[in-house]
Amino acid sequence: MMESALVHFLKADYLLYFNLTWDDKTMQIRKEEHPSGRFEIRDCQSHIIQYKGHGVSCINNNAQFNVEIIDFEYYINLFQGKEAGEGNKCDFIINPIAGYDFIIFNELTESKKRYIKPFEVPSTGEQREGKLAYAKKQLEESIERFYSVNNFLDNYVRKVALFSCRLTDGRGDSVMAQSMKAFRRPQKVFSNIHSHDLLVHGFVFEQRIYDHEFKVV
Repeated sequence: MMESALVHFLKADYLLYFNLTWDDKTMQIRKEEHPSGRFEIRDCQSHIIQYKGHGVSCINNNAQFNVEIIDFEYYINLFQGKEAGEGNKCDFIINPIAGYDFIIFNELTESKKRYIKPFEVPSTGEQREGKLAYAKKQLEESIERFYSVNNFLDNYVRKVALFSCRLTDGRGDSVMAQSMKAFRRPQKVFSNIHSHDLLVHGFVFEQRIYDHEFKVV
């Protein structure tokens, strides 16, 4: 089975930087592949790729690449208690198995609308940063992990930091109630972001609210 450049980096370069070695007998990279078309993914499930309607992040592999979705959080958690496992990490990394056309660092969340941007805790008055700011932090620190080792990510033509959010407001409501809420809701408050703003190391930030999809190219 062909091994992608990203998997090789995770098994070799990243661990070598921390004076660790990969052991195929005791370690595994949790990943799934998808050859073409649209797919949905979700974290903390027995399978990464989900049936339509059950995901959090929607990806459109419109260029028919054979892509792999790597559970990056699972990988980093292999090294808990060691320097290689410290700090924040995003949920998934998506890339083509062959070539360097794109790489997507993907942070997922399920949340009510009021928690996406900074909010106040009603019972205490405490100010919280919100899911969006937290996601950007997760994504940036995940990217920095790679650049602390070398410039491997600069091989990729398109570099994306993607925040995928599934809003939980209205779950359990009737269809009529959900329609009324959608009608009353201010438009574009929590919209999809097609951004030209750069985060770190030339990564472009994008945001998608379920079930709007992100196209890989």
